[in-house]
Amino acid sequence: MTSEPKTLGDKLALITAARPKQTLLLAIFKVLIFLGNLGLFVAVCFLTLMLTNLLPSREIERDAIMTGLILFGGVWVLFILWQLAERKRSTTTSHGLLKFDRQGFMRNLRLDAKTAIIDGSNIYHFGHEKKIDAQPLAMLAHALREEGYRIVCFFDANIYFTLIEHGAFSAQNRHEVGLLINIFGLRADEIYIVPSGVQADFFILESLHQLPISFAVTNDLYRDYAQKYPDVMQSKHWRKSVALTNNEVKLRQHAFAQPLRVAD
Repeated sequence: MTSEPKTLGDKLALITAARPKQTLLLAIFKVLIFLGNLGLFVAVCFLTLMLTNLLPSREIERDAIMTGLILFGGVWVLFILWQLAERKRSTTTSHGLLKFDRQGFMRNLRLDAKTAIIDGSNIYHFGHEKKIDAQPLAMLAHALREEGYRIVCFFDANIYFTLIEHGAFSAQNRHEVGLLINIFGLRADEIYIVPSGVQADFFILESLHQLPISFAVTNDLYRDYAQKYPDVMQSKHWRKSVALTNNEVKLRQHAFAQPLRVAD
């Protein structure tokens, strides 16, 4: 009897394993690739034997042709090995939440732990608009962490360029997680930078979908994803927005023991 998954990695592994391995069209394509490779191998062998018999007395020309065929055969073998490696990689590709997790912490998130999923880029832009930049995100992450929440903070891929534009650090600095740790007071195993060309919205909502005790910290309503994630958005507490009132950072629908007051 299979035990219940305890971590996000366990849960996503079951989902990945349950997916259909291949479609009929993909199977046919693989068969055609195999037949093509087999035909190429037979053709090379036949051509080698034919040239060996036709050019018995012209050693120089025969040696040149044989060398070319050997090189061609070597390239062909490397191509086959590359195909096998790609096939193995494609069959072991993990869920997107794990695949792009550069810090490698997502798979160890416990399903029974309460998790605060922060839309880092969104909350940072809120702070920048209010002239307090990184303070709201840093304060919220710290306060929620103190309350026992596991923090997962998603950033869009352009977060480094945004911070450079806002003067947070020089363009000469390397784009490293350490910069975000220092600016936002986050830990390395709390930071998830999504791939270039992809919005963090999907990763945030997919995390909410997979983690049963979680909510998002964001001012975004994610209306474009309402049809894809109705199970997430049907709860009244799936997201908590952020506001600044009288110099105090507030998380709606959530009361902190101590007020989060920004520095003057």
